[in-house]
Amino acid sequence: MFKFTFCSALFVIATSMSAQTSDTDAGSGELAQIRSEYADVLALQGTAKAEVLAIAHVLRAKPEVAIDKTKAAGEYCFKGSQGTMVHYAQQPETTAEDVVYEFDATQLLAAGLDAQRVPKLPALGHMEPGKWYFLPTGVIDPHHQHVFATPTVAIAVNVK
Repeated sequence: MFKFTFCSALFVIATSMSAQTSDTDAGSGELAQIRSEYADVLALQGTAKAEVLAIAHVLRAKPEVAIDKTKAAGEYCFKGSQGTMVHYAQQPETTAEDVVYEFDATQLLAAGLDAQRVPKLPALGHMEPGKWYFLPTGVIDPHHQHVFATPTVAIAVNVK
């Protein structure tokens, strides 16, 4: 059985589907598993499909930006830079925190953000979508239990 990365799986699926591989061909069990596993991706059209492929290109070029926090927090994380991260809920139907964005707040504080007026980042599952939260430097992140090196602002989005 082959192990595929996200991008290689998309390539195999696209190639296999365009060649109209039949279920009687060798490897049809693997192809059926890939089709099943990537059904949501294969169903995408237009801009949504292009967006997923753009993300796949970034991840293929730099796979270390993908962080699996599913056991600890039920999230897959995309760490774009030292102070920027996006968290995607593994099961968005079970939370109002489908997507959580975190940004380095250093420049915002320098520009006059009054951190005392922004609520502190609550535990995972307790964010109110559309509301900004603040986490000071050196404080343990209540979502992933690690210390942030920079002051951080975060906002959750409920896509439903």
